[in-house]
Amino acid sequence: AHANIIKDALRELEEAKNSDSFMEDFECEENWSDSDFIIMSPLLGMIKTSGALTKKTMDTVKKCDQLDKLRIDAIPNLFAKIPELVDDLALSLYPPLDWNVSKTEAWKLKDRMEEVITQLGEILGPDHKTWLDFMEKAVKHNTATVQGILIQHGMAQLQLGEEKEKGETVKEVEEKGEGATKNGVSS
Repeated sequence: AHANIIKDALRELEEAKNSDSFMEDFECEENWSDSDFIIMSPLLGMIKTSGALTKKTMDTVKKCDQLDKLRIDAIPNLFAKIPELVDDLALSLYPPLDWNVSKTEAWKLKDRMEEVITQLGEILGPDHKTWLDFMEKAVKHNTATVQGILIQHGMAQLQLGEEKEKGETVKEVEEKGEGATKNGVSS
């Protein structure tokens, strides 16, 4: 069920992105700007990664024997929040696209996928390390691409490790650097 929700969100966004009539059906007078399409690609990549992670995990669970099933009963609960997070990110991508809202939703999904990958590694063990590493790299790639685009558009700053104050989380450092809008004007 989770994989279907993710597929539906992705399909609808792709249809909307590629068809003016799709947006007209929803009586949406706004459309995406050229720069919106730049940020949409890696954000759609994050949604695709969540779908791939869900599908691969469910395929792995189906292949486990009964003894392993006792160990992996917790896996479906790991994915309980992912469809909601995907839906929130997908909704943030419709015009008018607010890059700050999309970034916030993307980071929530990223954080959850990282938690799921870490917990799956603990539950499934070393036999599944290769595909979990691949998923982790996909999450990092999409995140880095989004962050790079945000930096190019003046909506984020490159933060080096030394700039982080003792006891401060990465999120707090990012929040200190926020205040820029989509147009690069500080608030």
